[in-house]
Amino acid sequence: MSEDFVSENSAPPALHSSPEIDTTVSHSARVWDYWIGGKDNYPVDREVGDRIEEMLPDIVRHARADRKFLGRVVRYLAGEAGVRQYLDIGTGLPTADNTHEVAQRVAPESRIVYVDNDPS
Repeated sequence: MSEDFVSENSAPPALHSSPEIDTTVSHSARVWDYWIGGKDNYPVDREVGDRIEEMLPDIVRHARADRKFLGRVVRYLAGEAGVRQYLDIGTGLPTADNTHEVAQRVAPESRIVYVDNDPS
C-alpha cells in the first residue's frame, strides 16, 4: 500500500488561513461578475471593467452571452440528456445562475463539483 494513501481515519491536512481580500486591486473574476450583472465586485473592479470595455466595446455582451450559453447547455444536459453529475472547472465567483442552480431547477438530484485556482 502506498504511503500516500489516506484512510477515512486520517487527520485532514492543515488548512492555511486565506489572506484578506484587497478591495483596492481589481480581480478578473470580480470584473467578470460586474460585466454579467453580479453583485460581488468592488469600485476598482467596475473601474477596470469599464476601461476594458472602452477598448473592447463588445466585452459585456460577450460575457453575458457566455453566461446564457452556460444556462442553455446545463438545462439541455440536465433535461434532455439526463446528466446528473457535473464538474465545473474554472468557475470564477459564484453569481446568478451557476451550474448547480440551473441543473437543480431541472433535476434537483443533480450534483456539481466546482474547481478553480486562486493563487493569491
